[in-house]
Amino acid sequence: MISKKRSFLPAILITGVILFSAENTEAVMEQAAVVSLPGPGIAISQRDSDEYSPDIAYNTAHDEYLVVWENVWANGGHHDIYAQRIAGDGRLQSWFAVSSGSNKQKEPSVAYDPIHDRYLVVFLYDVSGTGTDWDVHGRLIPWEGPSAGLTDFPICSFASNQGHPVAAFAYAQQEFLVAWINFPSGQPSYLSARRIFSDGSGFPSGPFVVSSGLENRDFPDLTYNPIRNEYLLVWDVLKAGTAVDIYGIRLSGTGSVLTGGTPPVAAEFPIAGWPAIEEKPAVATCASYDQYLVAWQSDQSTGNYAIYARHLNGVAALGGVYRIADTAADQLNVDVTCNGGGLRYLLAWQDRYVGGEYGIWGRQVYPSENMDADFEIYGPRSAADRQYPAVAGGGVSYLVAWEHDRDGGTNLDIYGRLLRFAAFLPAVIR
Repeated sequence: MISKKRSFLPAILITGVILFSAENTEAVMEQAAVVSLPGPGIAISQRDSDEYSPDIAYNTAHDEYLVVWENVWANGGHHDIYAQRIAGDGRLQSWFAVSSGSNKQKEPSVAYDPIHDRYLVVFLYDVSGTGTDWDVHGRLIPWEGPSAGLTDFPICSFASNQGHPVAAFAYAQQEFLVAWINFPSGQPSYLSARRIFSDGSGFPSGPFVVSSGLENRDFPDLTYNPIRNEYLLVWDVLKAGTAVDIYGIRLSGTGSVLTGGTPPVAAEFPIAGWPAIEEKPAVATCASYDQYLVAWQSDQSTGNYAIYARHLNGVAALGGVYRIADTAADQLNVDVTCNGGGLRYLLAWQDRYVGGEYGIWGRQVYPSENMDADFEIYGPRSAADRQYPAVAGGGVSYLVAWEHDRDGGTNLDIYGRLLRFAAFLPAVIR
């Protein structure tokens, strides 16, 4: 295995700057759970093309995952969206093309609807065919794959470009919420969203603006809290100079902006706002605890990126900030999920090794704000990276998928690994 130096300590907040101390923090790490990594990894897609941007949803009715990704063909560079069903034990099921459009599609996101037992896959569609007008489109997919009569439909058709769509399903509302970034020419980018009836009957209303201003918004992520019938939507904001901060907002199941809580939280509130770069957030809810975890990558003016995370309670009051992974090299592109029992979060990110290649690492974090030791999910090989992980929590397992440089080849594949954790009694380090 390619060697890698690692160190980690809990983070605490003092006078607006993240400092690190083992003396000032108690009950920050639990005894490592036993992790099982069945097999050498799952070759999700190994076509003679390049595959990018995986996303995953877990199907609670059939104990399986759906992985979606962007496929770029070598002959002509056409982009389209594909999907692979993966059983809860890691066996590959059917795969299929998601979009029926003839122009390019990219940047997929997927959410599962257990009421109608199907998925919503959202993506960007090159409406003009010239790459100058990217709209947000979607498609409802039955759990076993596409069926006749279901076609793509537009979600946002603004004249400006859209980017980075994300989707979540609201059980109580029987709706999806889709959020994305608008990139109007010559103006700051801003964040919009739209509700979609999950039965396929259309939209309760049109797109609405979530966050806008003089600063650029980017990289949204979204989760649904079934206890409250609420969403938490997070994104990053380019501040004055080169600083980038993480913001969030609570939305009701009907898309209304929520405020309040103890301590009180404004409609749009900062989650990480130090004088450095905090960007590309990911968010998940552990519904059994009425709680959220937001993770991001941060360059604290040290020359390398590390992974941080912060707990928020159900009304988005801010909890502790923790350094999840930090070495002398970069940790990037974190994703986070909670398992089906709502008992623990899993974070996964790409981690740079001494030779310069990236591998995939992970760490479990608990609603109690304790955490296990970090661990390698899949290491690199010489000149072969593993990057841009996506994670989803199943009933008794997690699935992690990533962009995978083909060993000894030139193609970019999609690989994955199934993770299972044994039950254990935590031992707190003090």
